[in-house]
Amino acid sequence: MILAGIDIGTNTIRLLVADISDQGHRELYSGRQITRLGQDLDRTGVLSSEAQERSLAALREYTTVINRFPGCRTMVIGTSALRNARNAAEFIDTVRDTTSLGISVISGEQEARLTVLGVRRALTQGRETERDPLRSALVIDIGGGSTELIIVRNGVPDAVASLPLGAVYLTERFVRHDPPLPEELEELSREIMLLLDAWEIDILRTHALRPSSLAVLAGTAGTITTLASMEQRLAVYDPARINGFILTKEALDGWSDLLARTSVKDRRNITGLEQGREDIVLAGALIARDIMDRYGRQEMIVSDWGLREGIVFHLAEQERL
Repeated sequence: MILAGIDIGTNTIRLLVADISDQGHRELYSGRQITRLGQDLDRTGVLSSEAQERSLAALREYTTVINRFPGCRTMVIGTSALRNARNAAEFIDTVRDTTSLGISVISGEQEARLTVLGVRRALTQGRETERDPLRSALVIDIGGGSTELIIVRNGVPDAVASLPLGAVYLTERFVRHDPPLPEELEELSREIMLLLDAWEIDILRTHALRPSSLAVLAGTAGTITTLASMEQRLAVYDPARINGFILTKEALDGWSDLLARTSVKDRRNITGLEQGREDIVLAGALIARDIMDRYGRQEMIVSDWGLREGIVFHLAEQERL
């Protein structure tokens, strides 16, 4: 069966079309476009007309792609930007009227569980192993509008949180100079730490668990996959070289320091840095760095797969019921 999943993120819209069978899956189309749907949303509370038009154009293009596959069943998921925008319903109606795509806006918890499904598949595909790489893990998904933190114990998502730590939102809120001033980055990191403090207290109270006790740290979504691409100097992005890549704390520290003293214009010359992500990659890197610092991690295993792939595999499970 041919299935399609669209992930409408605060920064990026991603499409996957795959042929799913009992023997596995075959990718038929994979696409991603940075549309910055959540631009200025943190300040205004609404989706701007320009951001909506960019995103609608991408969805029109994706509709054309999906129509090449007769009988394809599609699931379209909206995340942080559409959870928070006061005019989200208007955008959703416009998308439906223009493209016939129905958008389901899911909670942060639902988003996190679908993300784990995608990450687990990425880290086990093509590998003959009986060991679940996410049996005991903290999985982080750093998006444009939020960061999902997923605690996995005994292979099952046990605790899920969606924190308002997005690379787009933090950049818009704290970074006012180019390159940023040290005090701006201190404010940004202080915000990260305050939100992690509150999350840790809640996890300790509700689950009697400290995140530092988990065996594995895994990361997905644009910030982390971009850093993995930068570390490997990938002139052409290659998901096969991202899935399973080990991003070290030393490398992350180095990139964070370099990005902090580099202008947005100069960042465009960094091999592996996706075009359109130059202005927000620093905030995302600082989120990842501060999480690794806080929990004493020297390594993070990276997954190119995440929510988009989780949507498709979830859809396949529904089709088999």
